[in-house]
Amino acid sequence: MTGNIDLMVVDDQIWQNAASLFNRSIKSFDEDVASLQEWLNAQPHLPKLLDSHCLRNFLVLNKCSVEVAKQKIENYYLIRSKMDDINQFNPKLPYKAKLNEISYVVMYPKLTKEMHRIFYIKVKNESLMSDYEPIDFLRKSFSIAEIRLREDVLVGDIFIADMKGFAITTIMKVTPTMFYKGALIYEKIFSMRVKGVYVINMPPVCEILLAMAKRILKPKVFERIHICPDMDSLKEIFPLDLLPEEFGGNGLSLDVLHEALEAKYNEYQHVFDSLDEVDVNENLIPKKNKADDILGVCGNFKKLEVD
Repeated sequence: MTGNIDLMVVDDQIWQNAASLFNRSIKSFDEDVASLQEWLNAQPHLPKLLDSHCLRNFLVLNKCSVEVAKQKIENYYLIRSKMDDINQFNPKLPYKAKLNEISYVVMYPKLTKEMHRIFYIKVKNESLMSDYEPIDFLRKSFSIAEIRLREDVLVGDIFIADMKGFAITTIMKVTPTMFYKGALIYEKIFSMRVKGVYVINMPPVCEILLAMAKRILKPKVFERIHICPDMDSLKEIFPLDLLPEEFGGNGLSLDVLHEALEAKYNEYQHVFDSLDEVDVNENLIPKKNKADDILGVCGNFKKLEVD
């Protein structure tokens, strides 16, 4: 069954719709892609691992600004060496297999009418929650982002999480620094636009996470976090065909979505192996673009857009 599921169907019409969001024609959009490719080819310090699909997404992520996209592409390579704890997300490492046993982290193949991608998070095996490491969730999130960069259209993301079964000890493992680093990578590298976070069955201890989020995120982003009273409330927000059966809809099951995502991991394993070999010589880069200046000091917790 999973062999017939394509998680990311992106055709010419979708790209045209994405370009129009920023008042661009597909012709001018493609001209900017060509300009970005020419710039990238001329950078001796940057690896050449990004194809035209990736460059299109860097433009979409940065509102079709070529200059901002250039900076984010440099960040994409530079920051990896500065956050080894999170950036060790090659899916062949043990973290993914362990996380897969404990919880679902999957994406839905059909976009919303606003062209947003929905992710679903849910505990699979409560008896293993003592082994759950939040940093592994971040690693899997960024590994999925790498695949999407090469195949999806990155207009916006929606996260729907069922917190039933999450242990208090697991939640207490989320530190402000870890939260900040995760948000920083989303902003400084991928510029992902979080359009909504919907949480169901939230235990009271999660107020700690909300407090972190309020401290770190810009108010307009924090306001997109919604605590839902029950599973049925999702039906008032999302069409039933976009909700998996475990979330009260009539869409594909989490197991089917998981298997389809695993197939994508296998397809892109060579990309992850290539990324492990990335090495940027910062001596060739103007000082203002170096990673330490991009990142600042983790722990200052500046407000992040993530939008």
